[in-house]
Amino acid sequence: ALKSYNGNAVKEQEIKEFEVKAFRFDYTPDTITVNKGDKIKINIKNADTLHGMRIPDLGVRGDEILEFTANKTGEFNWYCANMCGEGHMQMRGKLVVK
Repeated sequence: ALKSYNGNAVKEQEIKEFEVKAFRFDYTPDTITVNKGDKIKINIKNADTLHGMRIPDLGVRGDEILEFTANKTGEFNWYCANMCGEGHMQMRGKLVVK
């Protein structure tokens, strides 16, 4: 999308959108790779109960939607944000920021 400011075309940053299915006790996909500076939106599809996602190293969490800017590189584990049963502690995925 191009927006014009004083006649100059400025590219508006696109949001990189992902859909992650959350179920007892896993995620699909369980790894997402993005670039530093990307605006990220993760739509969480809770299949059986409320799971959500939290990425402690980035200070983000959400039950159905996660929106943030990937502002540092590295590999960041995400975890289930809500107690969902016996396998809750093993439920995780990984965000890779290049």
